[in-house]
Amino acid sequence: MGYRDDKLKLSASQAISADANSTNYIDTELTNPGWDKGSPLGAVINVETAPGGTTGINFVICQKASEPTIADATLVTVRIPTAQLVKGAEFVIPLPIGVTILRYLRVYYDLIAADETAGVFSCYFTPLNIAGHL
Repeated sequence: MGYRDDKLKLSASQAISADANSTNYIDTELTNPGWDKGSPLGAVINVETAPGGTTGINFVICQKASEPTIADATLVTVRIPTAQLVKGAEFVIPLPIGVTILRYLRVYYDLIAADETAGVFSCYFTPLNIAGHL
């Protein structure tokens, strides 16, 4: 489990039963200016309640220059099969290094086959060296 800063939290025990944006987004200019110039970062996904279904979920880290909406630009996408989304599982999605990151960030939960049943997830950003993945 990585270091958690409430300013970097995207979802806290968010129930997902359909495609959805994270409850929160990060405005990097206000809450964490220059945050992307330090240690490499990753989004940590914690599975609190395992979803059902046959396929899985795409976890999409989105970015936008203005306040985020459903049509945000994709920064990185990771597809995790339902069989791996077990209660207690933790996944780290590294943010790309050397890419200019826009002002606003959020995660989008994309149910792949739309037959997935509700799962509960938390998500936050943390430096990869603290998350133990560097």
